[in-house]
Amino acid sequence: MIGDKKVSKSYSQAERLRDIFSAVQEAGLVYTGTLEDIDYYSILCKATANNRLFKMFSCNLCMFAYKYQNEDAVLIIFSVPIAVNQEVTGENKHMSERMVDVLKVIEDCFVTVDYMNSKEVKEDKFVYITIVKKIND
Repeated sequence: MIGDKKVSKSYSQAERLRDIFSAVQEAGLVYTGTLEDIDYYSILCKATANNRLFKMFSCNLCMFAYKYQNEDAVLIIFSVPIAVNQEVTGENKHMSERMVDVLKVIEDCFVTVDYMNSKEVKEDKFVYITIVKKIND
């Protein structure tokens, strides 16, 4: 299973992201809403309930099959915590550094994407990075 693989030098975050992306293309959860009205809490709960929530760079990651501009695509959502409890995680990166790490792996993995947006939800204490990548056959 994808989530069970250990990250090592031979298995980079970009490779892990590609594996998850491929799995979603084959048989993933489907998102049918609009990009402007995503209920991030609900969508992360749906991913969790279906064992499709992953961790990457101290962020939550989920992917869904999606139709974007009438073409098959994958909706990728990173949930970046605004503040991380450094004593618990040992993580001392600022939120902006984690966001840069996410963007670097997206660039390494996909080179280009079809849609990208970020939204800070202070009530949730997260910044959500929403990405859509069309599936090129």
